[in-house]
This record gives sequence, structure tokens and C-alpha cells, in this order.
Amino acid sequence: MHVSSQLRHDQPTRHRHNPGDVLSSLAMTTRYGRGQEIYTQDHPAEHWYRVVSGAARRFTVQVNGRRQIVDFLLPGDFFGLASRNVHLFAVEAIVEGTIVAAYPRERAEALADANPHLGREIRTVTAAEIARLQTRILILGRIGSLGKVSAFLLEMAERLSSRTQASKAGEGILLPMSRYDIADYLTLSVETVSRALTSLKQRGAIRLVGTRRVKIIHYDALEDSDE
Repeated sequence: MHVSSQLRHDQPTRHRHNPGDVLSSLAMTTRYGRGQEIYTQDHPAEHWYRVVSGAARRFTVQVNGRRQIVDFLLPGDFFGLASRNVHLFAVEAIVEGTIVAAYPRERAEALADANPHLGREIRTVTAAEIARLQTRILILGRIGSLGKVSAFLLEMAERLSSRTQASKAGEGILLPMSRYDIADYLTLSVETVSRALTSLKQRGAIRLVGTRRVKIIHYDALEDSDE
């Protein structure tokens, strides 16, 4: 099954209500600069978080010093719903002026226990997070760098299409992450990512506007681009 098809099947059904609406009385919002830490690895898991605007990356630094990005967090995404007392990964903003809402964990959990609707919504949020991680496994399973980059673009198109006016207007998607971020997400070098994007452009599958905006021309070509 193609990654894009699997992604559509794995995405939980969107609800009209957002758990952030119910938790708004607990929210503390903070604005972060690009590259600024939201929390570090092994930081006490004392809050839940939601991206209000901007974007963030969730990552770990391996023993050899290489960064491994495991998730990109976009507006509306919750994160930090840890089952342990510390966070396993660090999170940093990747867009200047990223706004994040933080909710005290103990008070949020008590509110979820007392409010069945909120409890259901939190389960939906957790399912969405699991779906993103499953999608990443499928992406990394693609054969060759061209397949991985193609699958990544399909994932971002799926996630960003409902959140940006530009994509709705047919102008493509503006990727909030750098090519270095994409490389660390796909476990590739940045040079390999750039070559793959250039190849997809030459094949007529995508159109590049600058280094960040991508318009997908032929979805089928991306789905069938394993090397």
C-alpha cells in the first residue's frame, strides 16, 4: 500500500471540537524563536503542549552526536502527553514566533477524568500522534532516497493542505522545516535530499518555488517513485 493511502486511512476522524477549547482555561502561551527549546530530553513531564501557530521538531541526539528528528509538529498538534515522568525527546521551534500553549499536566489530567468528552478528544489526539509515527515508519521503509523524499512530500501535503490558505489556493505548500531538518527526519544527508528534490522537479512531479514552497504536480509520480 502506498504511504499516502496508508496515511489517509490512519488519520483519526477530525472532530468539530478541539481539546484545546476545553483546556483553554489552563493554557499558558509562550512565543518561541526559531531553534529555541520548548523542552529538553529528560525534562520533567509536567505539562501537555499544543502548537498554536508556527511549527516545531521533536528529536533526540544519538551517542555519535547525530540528531534524529522523529516528528514535525504543526498548528493544532498536541505533544508532550508523556506516559513517564520525563520526556524521551526534546522539542524545538523551527519557525520564528512559534506560539505554544502549555497545560499543567496534573490539572489537565484531572479535567480529562471529570469530563468524558475531553477524555475522548485526548484519546483522539493520542491516536493522531501514533498515526504520524506509523507513517514515518512507512516512509523510512521506502526504497532509496527518492522514494523517501517523495513519501515525505506526500505526508506534508496531507498534513498542511487543510491548514494553509496557500495550498487551498493551489499555490502549493510552504514547508516550515529546512532541508537539514528533512534530512535528519529521513536519515539522509542534506545533499541527498537536495538531489532528490531536483530529480523530482526534472521529472515534472513537483514544482519548486524557492527552497521551501513545493507544488505537487503529479501525485501518482510521487507514489511510484521508489528507486
